[in-house]
Amino acid sequence: MLAWDIIEDELIWEGSWRDIYVLDTRLEDWQRVVDAIRGDLRPVFHVDGAEVPLPVDIAGIFALRAHSAPLLSVFANGAQLNCHFFCEEEIEFDLDPREVRGQLELDGVVRFMSVLAKVTGKPALMTPENRVDAAFLRIEPSGAVHYTSSGGFFRDMASGRVHNKT
Repeated sequence: MLAWDIIEDELIWEGSWRDIYVLDTRLEDWQRVVDAIRGDLRPVFHVDGAEVPLPVDIAGIFALRAHSAPLLSVFANGAQLNCHFFCEEEIEFDLDPREVRGQLELDGVVRFMSVLAKVTGKPALMTPENRVDAAFLRIEPSGAVHYTSSGGFFRDMASGRVHNKT
């Protein structure tokens, strides 16, 4: 697994979430993900703020988006990951980096990302918020973990230093 001291700078709170993506998805990928997390990840499903049972068929969740705000939350060793079902073409969960305080929570998040990658057959990526093009963590369907340092981006942002990449 990935060691906390290697990646902790990417999870410094500087005011934004981190996103977990699986790209180029279809409803079948979403269905496999929801079926996989239904067990031991303690999913909690809300519609317009009210907790309701998680639908069996993922298509029903996307149908809700026309008039409601569905939210699926899962818990990975205490770190809460949230999915708002923005679109069928990418699976996205957001993460408050303050909830990943050490190796225990990191292991849970990496395990969650491994499940996403395995059941979809596509890499799971962790990125800065809304930056699908800037992944710093990639989990392959095989379980291989690839980490690329952001070069202190989050630490610089948290300290108020301007960070230019040219």
